[in-house]
Amino acid sequence: MEASSLKNFLRPTNIFSIVGIFIPGFTAIVILLFQMLITFLGVECAFSWNILWVVTAFASIILPIYFFWYISNTSSSIKKIKTSLTIFNIAEYTFLQASIGLFFSDGKTLCYVSDGQNGIQFVFTAWLAIPIIIGLSMAFKAILSKRGRISPLTP
Repeated sequence: MEASSLKNFLRPTNIFSIVGIFIPGFTAIVILLFQMLITFLGVECAFSWNILWVVTAFASIILPIYFFWYISNTSSSIKKIKTSLTIFNIAEYTFLQASIGLFFSDGKTLCYVSDGQNGIQFVFTAWLAIPIIIGLSMAFKAILSKRGRISPLTP
């Protein structure tokens, strides 16, 4: 990966961040579907949220480490790298959205309380995930530029 080939490295993240403001409901539905799948497998509803939060928290920590390793060791084209960055952004956004929800609710509330606001916290946790994703992309760019893989002046 040369400096010229990674021009606008942060652009996919910036575009995704704008889209991310409007899509938290869609990713919340995906999170709910995974929770329902866990419940369908025989796990009690409130405990299934705990399982989901642990899995997504673990995934939200491991995914950036894996992605950094991937972009550090790949010789792929810029198009493939930008596509991979977009996929990373979507997955990390969803993982962060779910795992941050642990701090704003609990499984019993999400499963058994019907006050009309169950799950609304996932919209707000998705918005909290956006600056984290931007920060991760900036860190990827900074680390790659220190290693001489990209120019520090590329936007």
